[in-house]
Amino acid sequence: MDIAKYIGLFLVKYQYCNLPNLGDFAVVKKAASYSDGQVKAPEYEVKFAFSGGLIDDAFPNFIATNERTSIANAANAVKDFCTQTKLTLAEGGTVVIPGFGKFVQTNGKNDFIPDQNIHVETPGIPIFKINTAATRSSIEGETIAELHEKMKLKEPSLQDDIVIKPPKINWSKVVVLLLIVGAVVALVGVAIWYMNNNKEQSETTAAPVSNAAPPAATPNTNAVDPDTTVQPVVAAGTPGSYTFAILNFKDKESAEKKEKQLKGFGHDVALNPVSDSNIILTITLPAVSDTLATKDSLRRFFNPRGEVNIVK
Repeated sequence: MDIAKYIGLFLVKYQYCNLPNLGDFAVVKKAASYSDGQVKAPEYEVKFAFSGGLIDDAFPNFIATNERTSIANAANAVKDFCTQTKLTLAEGGTVVIPGFGKFVQTNGKNDFIPDQNIHVETPGIPIFKINTAATRSSIEGETIAELHEKMKLKEPSLQDDIVIKPPKINWSKVVVLLLIVGAVVALVGVAIWYMNNNKEQSETTAAPVSNAAPPAATPNTNAVDPDTTVQPVVAAGTPGSYTFAILNFKDKESAEKKEKQLKGFGHDVALNPVSDSNIILTITLPAVSDTLATKDSLRRFFNPRGEVNIVK
């Protein structure tokens, strides 16, 4: 890696550079000066002081970032450059820092000679003066004082009346805001109406439980006798109908609402209040031989999480 090149780049960016065991570069500022009605900006020059050199990781870090290597490798390269520079100067050689100058040895003494083309300065500051001949404007032949009076620059006084005007309402912004609010309210209303209407349609289209009794199964003489624990219950005397308790309610309002809904579907339901906090909703179906299947069908449709019992 070219350490001499990176010394110049580091000086341009940070105005200093520390070289261990060799010395320190510094960009020194010369004071500004005034000459012939013009302020001359400060000038800068590069100087090098031979010394032990400060140990600073900023320069190796700068090299490592640009070379994509470790800081340790960059620091070792800087030390090697400084050692080689001292050896070269001891042998009477020259070490060039591109764009800034060169290290030389004159009369047995090490020295740094800046490049003569280095010239760093900031733009000068112009000075504005009003000459006596310029007291009268060339426009309309008026003096500067007269032009100043025409500008009507006036400081307020205690005798002046201060008029505070009320703020103006920007009606266009108000109308736009009202339209946006109205549109939002309309969208919310349409969404609520759509949800309610969709809920009512889903309730009206629900398939009711058929009141017709399932057909009797044809006995199979070749079948094995069923287990007595799952024998269907056959009511003695075969009554004309059965009443099943399908739902329980704790308040009358909810019970009446459900009763009205199921009657709208064509079910023969009725309320059987046991107490004020226990109201049973019953449904009456024609008598069937397989009451277990009927109870299971009613439970799955009307009360999936509860039980269905025969009242009578």
